[in-house]
Amino acid sequence: MTDTDPQTEAIYRDLLMKRDPAERFLMGLSMCEAARETVLASLPAGQSEIERKVAILHRYYRGDLDDAEIVKIEQALRAPSAGHRQKI
Repeated sequence: MTDTDPQTEAIYRDLLMKRDPAERFLMGLSMCEAARETVLASLPAGQSEIERKVAILHRYYRGDLDDAEIVKIEQALRAPSAGHRQKI
């Protein structure tokens, strides 16, 4: 779904493609970081680190992974050894 007419979209794409590849990469990275900050800010205050990880898992991947895979990953996150993994 788009609300942008094809001519405007073509102009925008042309402007983006004229940028240096490294600059485009950094723009994409910045957008990902902004999205991550938005997700983190939307989580309830006071959640444990594990609960935050589980919430992020569901928020990011529920549309890409089937329920069984989500459950498997969630179980791995909640496993006692999961506390030794890198913080989000």
